[in-house]
Amino acid sequence: MPHLSPMSWIMAPLIFYTLMILFMSSTWWSQTSKFPTISLSSMISSPQWNWF
Repeated sequence: MPHLSPMSWIMAPLIFYTLMILFMSSTWWSQTSKFPTISLSSMISSPQWNWF
């Protein structure tokens, strides 16, 4: 059995966590489908929104 390099020990959890985050965020986006239109279009184009 070949010995894994230290880089693979770092990359494997990163790939796993990024896939999990993408999966969780995609399911969260599908549940709150009205949120992107409110945040992206309304917050940026609204005059009362101040960029501190």
